Amino acid sequence: MASNGPNKRKGVWESSSSLHRKRVKIQDARTLAVQSSDTALSKTGELDVAAFVAARQFEIRALEAGIRKSKNAATTRAFQQVPKNLRRRTASHNVKRVPRRLRARAKREMIEDNTPTVTARRRKPTQLMRLRLESARRLQGLNARSKAKRQVAAKAKLAQSPYYAGHDSEVATRIPKIKKNKLSHPHKPASKFRKRQICKTWLPTHMFHAKRAHLTEPKNPLWRFAIPLTPTEKCYRTTHRASGARGAIAWDMSYMSTIGLEGTYTSLESLLRALGVNGQNAWGGNEYKWRNGTRSLRVWVYERDGQKRPIAPVQLIWCPPKQDEDIEMTDADSAPKKLQKSKTPRRRMFLRAHPSAFLQLWEELLKVAKIQKPQVMVEDLRFEIGSIEVAGPGSTEALLGALKPALPHGVDVWPEGSPESTWLSLAGLTNSASLPRNALLSFNISDPRLRFPPKTIKIPNSAESHTKLMETLASWKPDSTQKLSPDLFSQPARRKACWQLPSQKAINRRKSEVSPGENVPPKSTDPNIPIILLASNNSSKNSNSQGSWTVLLPWKCVTPVWYYLLYYPLSSGGNPRFGGIQEQQQLAFESKKPWFPGDFPGTRAGWEWEIRERKREKEVWERKPKSKRVEYNSVNLGNGKSGEIGQGWACDWERLLSGPASMAVNHGVGPGERHNQPGRSETAEADLIMPPDLIQLDPLIASAIISKLKKSNQLPASMESLCQKPALATVSITLLGRGTPMRRSRIYRLPTSDLELRSKWFSLLNQLEGPLKKTGNDSEERAHLPIPREEDLLGYVTSGNFNLAAGKGTGIGAILVNRICPHRTLDDSSVPSTDKDRHQEGKLMNVCIIRAAGESVGRLGRWEVV
Repeated sequence: MASNGPNKRKGVWESSSSLHRKRVKIQDARTLAVQSSDTALSKTGELDVAAFVAARQFEIRALEAGIRKSKNAATTRAFQQVPKNLRRRTASHNVKRVPRRLRARAKREMIEDNTPTVTARRRKPTQLMRLRLESARRLQGLNARSKAKRQVAAKAKLAQSPYYAGHDSEVATRIPKIKKNKLSHPHKPASKFRKRQICKTWLPTHMFHAKRAHLTEPKNPLWRFAIPLTPTEKCYRTTHRASGARGAIAWDMSYMSTIGLEGTYTSLESLLRALGVNGQNAWGGNEYKWRNGTRSLRVWVYERDGQKRPIAPVQLIWCPPKQDEDIEMTDADSAPKKLQKSKTPRRRMFLRAHPSAFLQLWEELLKVAKIQKPQVMVEDLRFEIGSIEVAGPGSTEALLGALKPALPHGVDVWPEGSPESTWLSLAGLTNSASLPRNALLSFNISDPRLRFPPKTIKIPNSAESHTKLMETLASWKPDSTQKLSPDLFSQPARRKACWQLPSQKAINRRKSEVSPGENVPPKSTDPNIPIILLASNNSSKNSNSQGSWTVLLPWKCVTPVWYYLLYYPLSSGGNPRFGGIQEQQQLAFESKKPWFPGDFPGTRAGWEWEIRERKREKEVWERKPKSKRVEYNSVNLGNGKSGEIGQGWACDWERLLSGPASMAVNHGVGPGERHNQPGRSETAEADLIMPPDLIQLDPLIASAIISKLKKSNQLPASMESLCQKPALATVSITLLGRGTPMRRSRIYRLPTSDLELRSKWFSLLNQLEGPLKKTGNDSEERAHLPIPREEDLLGYVTSGNFNLAAGKGTGIGAILVNRICPHRTLDDSSVPSTDKDRHQEGKLMNVCIIRAAGESVGRLGRWEVV
C-alpha cells in the first residue's frame, strides 16, 4: 500500500461528492480563528497589555488570512480563465500553454497543489511506446542506406532526361484522357493514409478538421465521405451570431457532387426538360441570362419514367457560348463551306447535386443522355472540383481577402465592368442577399499562400463608396461583360492549376528570402487558380435574412484557400468560424427552410436519411435502462387511448400510410415493440425499402393545391390525381403558445370525427389568438385536452428546436396532402355549404396540433408550405 507522504496532493477527500467538498472548503475558508482575551486579565482585574496586544494581533492576522482564503476558495483555476476553445490544450497543466498574463498564477497554484509539470519531450515512455521507438529507430537505420542509393540513382536518371531543365521548369506530361459516361475514382492518397480511406474519401481539409471537429465514424462514413459533423466546442449560439449578427462561418462543401454535361444546345435542353426542368423560370424569355452563363439556376429534377418521383434539388451553371471570333477551326480555308455551316457548336454546363442523391441522378442522366440526338456526354467531376461555402455578414470581406484576382501579363488595371473589377468593388457588402438573384462571377486568382499571414482589407465607410456600391448592385455589369468561357470548365486549365501548385516547403523557402512582413514576389510559374463565385439568395420571407457565397475551384486548390480564409482577421473582430452538417441544419432551420435530404422523406435520399436516424435513435433508446427510458406502450393519449402511434424513436411513415390495421398483422405486438422482435434480423432490410406509393411534392405544386383547397372543394384533374395518392408536402410549423416542437413529434389536424372535442380545441385556439392573450398560467397549462385520433394524424416533424432567430420554438415537418382539408373527410352533413363557412374552414386548414413522441400533451400551431 502506498504511503501518504508529503507528495500526496492537498485537498484529497474520502467523500465522493464534489458538491460536499466544495461546501466544506468554502465554510473552512470563511471560519475565522479567534483568541479569548480572558488570559490578559489577572485575578485582581489588571490588564496584561502584552497578552492583550498579542491576542488582537492573532485575530487581525486570522482575518486577513480568511479574506485571502475566502477569495480563492470560490474562484476557479488559472487554466479555467482562458476562452473555451483554449481549455482543452491548457488542461494539461503545462504553464507554458497558459496565456502570459496567467502564467505566474498558474505556476503558484501548481506548486501549492503539488501538480507535476510534464512535457511530451521529458515524459518517460511506457513499455509499449519504448518498443515502438526502438523498432522505428532500427527500421530507420536499415532504410537509410537504401534510401540514399535510390536518391542518387533518381538524380542521375533525371539529369540524363532531355526534358529536365531545372526546378522551375514545366515538364510536358501526357494529358489524361477524359472519361465520359463513367464514374470517376478519387485520387490515390499518400501511402501512410491509404488504409484509412479504403471505404471512404477524405475531404481536402480533412487534416484541418481532424482535431477540431467530430467526424463521421471510420467504419460508418456519410455518403462515402469522411464529413465533419460539428466542431468539438459548443457553438450553437456562436453559430447563430456568426451567421446573422457579426462574423462569418465557412464549410468545406467538396463532398457536393458536380457533373459535367456537353452537347448541343437542343440536346441539353431536351435532356433538362426530360428531367422536369420546365417552366418560365428556366426557358422563359426573361431567363436568357441563365442560358448565357451569367446566372445560375436552382431547380428540382425528377425521374423520367413511371410516377416521375422527385430526385433532388440541383444547381445548373451554363458555360457562356463561344463568340464568333473565339471559334477556331483547323484548315478552315480548305474545308468545304457546307461542312463549316453544318457544324453545330457544342455547349457545356455543370450540374451540382447533393451526394445522397448522386447515384440515382447519375443513372437517370445516363439513361436520358443516350437517347438524345446528338448524344450528350456526361462526365463525373466529383473529385476534380471542390467547393467552399461562406455565410454571415463578414463572408464577403473574408472572401475578398482570400480571393485576389490574378492580373494577366502586361495588364495593370482591370477594365470597368469586368468580373474582376466588380468583385473588388464589393468591399463593404455585408449581405450577399443584396446581390442580383443567382448572381455569378468567374475569374482566376493567385495562390493565397503567397500573401500569408492574412491582413485585414480596408473597408470604405464614406457615403460616396456606399452610393457606388448601390449602383454596382443595381446595374450589375457582369451580365453583359462576362462573355468568356471560365477556365474551370476546361480540364487542361484545372489540371494545370493543380500541377503548378507549389508545395508548402517551396512557399516557405521563398518566404525566407524576403523581409518579415512582406509578401512573396510572384513568379511566372505560379498557378492561376480558376474559380466560379455563386451568390445564393435566402428564400426565407424575412427580408433581413443572410445569403451565402459558394466558391467552386479545383479539388487540390481548396486547402490553400481554406487556411487563408479561416485565419483571416475580420474588421469586426475575430476570425471566420467553421461548421459541419449540424450547423447547416441549424441555419436552414432558423431561416425556416427545409434541409435536403433530412426534411424530404418522400425522396429516396430522404428515406435513407430517415432510416439512418431511425437506427441511431433506436440504439440510444435501447442503451438506456428501463427505468430511465420512455415506455411508448404506456403513453396516455386521452379518452381511454394509450400507446404511441408507430415507433416512438422514428417518424413512422409506414404506419401513417397503412393506418392502425398494420398493427394487427404483427400478431398483437405493441407499438413500441414492433421492430424489437427476436426474428427482426431477418426482415431488417425491409426498412430500407421505400413505400412505393409515397411521393414528395414540389413546393410550388403543394402551395397551388393548398390555395385551391382554401377557395373551393373541387380541384383540377391533375391536382386531384395527386391528392388521391399519399403525397407529402414539406411545411414549416410555428406554435401559437408555449412549447418547442422536437424531431419525431406527431402532427395532427383538428378532430374531424369528434365534433365536441373539435369545438374545445377551437375555443382554445380563440384564446391563444385573442388580443388579451395571457403569458402566465393560461388555460392551456391548467388543463390539457385529449389528443385527436390516429385518423387525424397528418405527418411528423423532421427538424425542430428552439429557434434563436424567431425567439420561440419552430419546426420543419412533412404532412399528407390528402388529409389536409377537413371537410373532405367529414360526413356530408358537416361539409360547409356556404362560401362563408368554406372561408372559415379554409382558415382552420393550416391549424395543427403538435405532440412530442412519448408525451401526452398537445399544443396548437400553424403550418405553412415551404
